[in-house]
Amino acid sequence: MHIDHPAGLKDRLASHAEARARTLARPRPGPDAIRMLRLLGRVFATRARWRVAALLAAVIATTVAQVLLILRLNAWNADFFDIVERKSMSGLTTQAAIFAAIVFGLMVVQAAGIHFRRGLQIELRLHLTRTVRDAWMADGRHYRLRALPGEHDNEDGRIAEDGRIVCEMVVDFLASLLYAILQLILFVGVLWLTSGPLTLTLGPISITLPGHMVWVALLYATAGATLTTKVGYPLVRATDRRQQAEAGHRARLLHALANSPTIALTGAEAAERARMEAAFAVVRTAWAEQTASFRKLVFLSSGYTQLTVVLPLLLLAPRHFAGDMTLGTMMQVALAFGQVTAALSWISDNYPAIAEWEASAERVLRLHDAVSDLIDGQYDDEPGRLRRVPENGPGLAFRDLSLVSPAGEVLVAHLDAEIRPGERVLVETTPQAATALFRAIAGLSPWGAGRIELPDDAQPFFMSDRPYLTEAPLAELLAAPREVASFPPGDVAQAMVDAGLAHLVPRLGTVAAWDEELGVEDQQRLGFARALLHRPRWLLMHEATSGLDAESEERLMGLLVTRLPETAIVTIAHRPVAGHRFHRRIALTEQPSRIAVPPGDAPRPDGVGA
Repeated sequence: MHIDHPAGLKDRLASHAEARARTLARPRPGPDAIRMLRLLGRVFATRARWRVAALLAAVIATTVAQVLLILRLNAWNADFFDIVERKSMSGLTTQAAIFAAIVFGLMVVQAAGIHFRRGLQIELRLHLTRTVRDAWMADGRHYRLRALPGEHDNEDGRIAEDGRIVCEMVVDFLASLLYAILQLILFVGVLWLTSGPLTLTLGPISITLPGHMVWVALLYATAGATLTTKVGYPLVRATDRRQQAEAGHRARLLHALANSPTIALTGAEAAERARMEAAFAVVRTAWAEQTASFRKLVFLSSGYTQLTVVLPLLLLAPRHFAGDMTLGTMMQVALAFGQVTAALSWISDNYPAIAEWEASAERVLRLHDAVSDLIDGQYDDEPGRLRRVPENGPGLAFRDLSLVSPAGEVLVAHLDAEIRPGERVLVETTPQAATALFRAIAGLSPWGAGRIELPDDAQPFFMSDRPYLTEAPLAELLAAPREVASFPPGDVAQAMVDAGLAHLVPRLGTVAAWDEELGVEDQQRLGFARALLHRPRWLLMHEATSGLDAESEERLMGLLVTRLPETAIVTIAHRPVAGHRFHRRIALTEQPSRIAVPPGDAPRPDGVGA
């Protein structure tokens, strides 16, 4: 069955969905936590590696120093309470001076530690942001992702908020885990030596446990970690669902902000408020689920924390009463027990934070994976997907090209055409088909089948209904994607004058929100000024003159033909244009047939124009 038949295209799209499902199901190397650590570790392959290495070494050094000072404070506790028991004033003065020195050292070390940790956090965040952002914001991938399945929506939140959480927490985890390990190593020795042996007699059986409080701490911490992990496990998924809900609510607000004029003109505020309310209802449900998980975890951890303080005192008090242990030794053992238990309880103490980190790491990785698949061309050879390829030829060609809308309507069927360098061609079709063809040539839409063969000697220059404008110098927007310095200043000004924008020449260096300051007509004139300045070999236009009157359109199109005689100009239109400016005309008849797009294959609606 030929591709121009709707049923044939449906079959190919179904095969395409199956191939994509296999691609998405392929195993990723290692669990998400390990993959994220590898991704962060790539910072040591960048130019920032020496700065990151120095900050990492400083974090480790300050953590070690902090543990050593805490160890000295533990020994001070024994000396202090022994002096209190002996009622020695001279010893009290000495211990007060030692305590002041220890506290001052802790203040310096902790202040330095937070400085180095924050420095490492921002360096890792810069690396992660650049890695994901730069791959996402290139070659139209930020737009092409909208047509791909998977959990990679709300890209702004994944890059900004989730990336921040991942980088800040991973450094905190590193410092606290190192602290816990050193704490365990040092204070287990203290606990072993100071708690002494304990003999248990059960009838004729007598067992002596050396360093008995070490075994108590191990059993106590193991029980706490086991209970915390069991109770807190649902928190990971609950945190992930809450983050997704928050991202959806934020996206709804951003959508309303971006479409504010249209909402106001159509009086759609009530309906938009209802959509916002529905989005927040999802947040509320996810919040309640996370709260239930937190409640169970806090119920367990609060009792565990309080018992940790009292348990060693209750166990050691009889030995102190019997005269086997001084008050100072008892307080030293109690403090060491707390330190060992805290070290062994690192996972249970950090479980809520670990849950949040894992959820954020997973969200960042889903976006990174989707972008990586686009870079690697994972979807290029799938059945039912049109291919956009350089063919080492001088012209632009369409080979058996069919395009469909997200709703399943066949917009273009069985298009075969070639356009030669320097040729001016008018492509006439329906509004929806015009937009689909323009986006397909630009590589922004994969919906259809066939091939688009690009010229190998030039980068096509695309002109839509208006150029990209943002808050930046006007000259910078005119020169994009090249640098302003790559054009002679006289050429920049002349292009503006030729396009009928002489009144804006004095403001070329002005920073302004040009998308708000310029009307549609001036924005489209700016598009022509860009084309005149860049002088592309291939110029593709769609709706580029929709805001101009007939006289202005005729003049500007004539200017392109005169000033760019060697440029191939392809205009895709659904309304009458200055047809006498073109060498030939390609008419695409409307194809009203519809097919069922496989579930999940349609790109998410975004309302973004070409």
